[in-house]
Amino acid sequence: MGTPSERGFLFGQKNCNFSRGMGRTSDNRKNAVEFNHRRTMKNHKTPFSDNMKYNPAELRTIVLTVLFLSMISILTLAIMDINRPLMIALAVVIVAASLLVFRGHIASGSWLTLIAALVALSTLVFSNNGIRDTAMMGLIVLLAGAGLLAGKTGTIVIGALVILEIVAYGTLESLGMLYSQFSDVNFFADYLALSISVSMITALQWLLINRLNTNIQNAEHELAERKKIQAQLEEAEALYRKLVESIPAAVYMAEPGIMGAWHFMSPRIFALTGYAPEEWTNDPGFWQSHVHPDDLEQALANESQALQEGKMPRLEYRFQKSNGEYVWFHDESLAILQANAQIVQGFLLDITEQKKAEEQLTRRIAELQAVHGISEKLIQRSDLQKLIHDTGEQIQHLLGANNLLIAIHDPNTNLIHFPYDFDQGILRRDAPIRFGEGMTTRVMEGKKPVIIENDWQRRAGEMNVINATSLPAKSSVSVPIMTTERVIGVISAENTEREYAFNANDAQLLMTIASNLAMAIEKTRLQDSIKNELEIQEKLVRELEMKNEELERFAYTASHDLKSPLITIRGFLGYIEEDARKGNFERLNSDIKRVSEATEKMHRLLTELLELSRVGRVANEKQKAPFDVIITEALKRVDGQLKQKQVLVRVGENFPTVYVDKERIVEVLQNLIDNAIKFMGQQPNPCIEINHQQMENGHAVFYVRDNGIGIRKEMHQRIFGLFDKLNPDTEGTGVGLALVKQIVEVHDGKVWVESEEGMGSTFFFTLGNSKA
Repeated sequence: MGTPSERGFLFGQKNCNFSRGMGRTSDNRKNAVEFNHRRTMKNHKTPFSDNMKYNPAELRTIVLTVLFLSMISILTLAIMDINRPLMIALAVVIVAASLLVFRGHIASGSWLTLIAALVALSTLVFSNNGIRDTAMMGLIVLLAGAGLLAGKTGTIVIGALVILEIVAYGTLESLGMLYSQFSDVNFFADYLALSISVSMITALQWLLINRLNTNIQNAEHELAERKKIQAQLEEAEALYRKLVESIPAAVYMAEPGIMGAWHFMSPRIFALTGYAPEEWTNDPGFWQSHVHPDDLEQALANESQALQEGKMPRLEYRFQKSNGEYVWFHDESLAILQANAQIVQGFLLDITEQKKAEEQLTRRIAELQAVHGISEKLIQRSDLQKLIHDTGEQIQHLLGANNLLIAIHDPNTNLIHFPYDFDQGILRRDAPIRFGEGMTTRVMEGKKPVIIENDWQRRAGEMNVINATSLPAKSSVSVPIMTTERVIGVISAENTEREYAFNANDAQLLMTIASNLAMAIEKTRLQDSIKNELEIQEKLVRELEMKNEELERFAYTASHDLKSPLITIRGFLGYIEEDARKGNFERLNSDIKRVSEATEKMHRLLTELLELSRVGRVANEKQKAPFDVIITEALKRVDGQLKQKQVLVRVGENFPTVYVDKERIVEVLQNLIDNAIKFMGQQPNPCIEINHQQMENGHAVFYVRDNGIGIRKEMHQRIFGLFDKLNPDTEGTGVGLALVKQIVEVHDGKVWVESEEGMGSTFFFTLGNSKA
């Protein structure tokens, strides 16, 4: 039989729990209970405990059980009237001992029971049949009970007392002081054998208890080690769980594939997606139903390929959270075999911010490349309109704007033009507004970017926006186009689909483009200005050269044509003198007539040359004049020639009003009509048409058309020269068309002829900026 402390250990095993499911709180509570129990046992030592640790409650239960069984045995003997008085007395003692044990005095109750039983049994042995009495068997049972109730100490004490009692009885019986019915048959060998038997029982019981104690100590040591290992495992598990729950990634264990079951998902997943771990583990199709459709196929293919090649799958995909938004996950795992099934253990890490940073970096690089490309084009382009159009196209593509306009201010007219106005895929025509109107002026005056992220209608309305687009904007960004000296325009981009479409980076990007565009515009304007100056200079040089040539031609022709009448006059003056001396008055009158004609021709030639020289130097004040009034005045001046030659004149309708030197333009028409009459030839139905046609720029082209003899092509330019006549024999001085050309050019117009020989002629002329 084991000691109470040994039995306490054996029965106490049911409290040993190796479950890993206990939480840290229950572990601490259990450890506290065990500590208090050990402290109690350390301070609560009994003679039979052998300093062994035990559970007092269980030991008390064992002792009470033994006492209860002893009570039943004693009461049975008393009922059978076997030593009833002694049995009743012993029963009373056992009741008292039971009370002591129940109150916690286990050692006192145990020893009281053992001593009382020893006294009662010894009394029966000495009063009845000695060593051959049945009470002797009771002493043997008591010895066994001593080991159960008092351990090794009880075994030694009770064993020694029983042996001492046997020796004492044998001695007294041998001396004749005690006598029983078996005294005659009792020999020394009987007492010796009995004493040796009790000694052996005592020794064996002591050894057994000692061996059990050793085994119990070993078991307790092993149990302590197991508990220590268990505590370490539980602590490691708690640390691992804490680590898993504290890291920013969600740890998981799942089967690979589109419908692979999820065996475990750490609680961190709720913070990342808004879904609890149970929603993952309860639904095998949960993952694939939330991965972005554009990423699912690629993610599964990458996972399958990595597993086939024995590599760690490393995936990146978008996952839809419970609020409908998408989060970017980096999914990295390791394949293992578990119960003959392939399992992947891995983690999900939120890389949304990293992806956003990568997208911003990619976009920034693209923006810088676009700015570089725009800058190169701005440097290369010299055509201002083409330059602005290409810049607008690049910006529209770069920012993804639905509407984009580039406004340029013209300080000469104080108008804001829109050379690039892109509205919902349509490039609209320029519709200028006055400076001071609209949001464009406010941006130019502010000289800084204006970003409207939301509530566009109200905020843009505060800046006097002129809503001319097909769809209202939801967000916009506008920046001034600035040179070092002034603001020359605005770039404005609008998004009609979403708010917060533009940010400070977009504004800075547009400012860079606007700065480059401003420099390009100024450079182009400077180049255009220089080009215009050069063209003006070249024009002046050409005109000067033409004037010089014309002057040389004039000097030569004038000297030639003026000499002709002078020679005629001088020659006929000699004839007059000769005819006068001879008295030939008929020839004298003829000579005087010839001299008079030569004088008239010289006068007309000098008058026309004077008139030609005055064109451009002496001019009448310009005035608004209906062109049909000018035609009427010119026709009056040539009315005699028209009637003489019976020329039909057709005049058009709806002539414009012009702002000109009226008298000079009448001279132009008079000379052109006179010229048509002169070169009508033998046309049986002479006709002259005076009309006009409208040009694209809004100015009119006037013309005088005849059905006369026409002009050879090689003469189309020469006829406008001084003294150049188609037929030297015709009337006139050859100054008329030169005068026409001079007057038209003074009015910033030009004159030209279209004609074929024998097919009539048409003289066209414009009056430049003389439109009223």
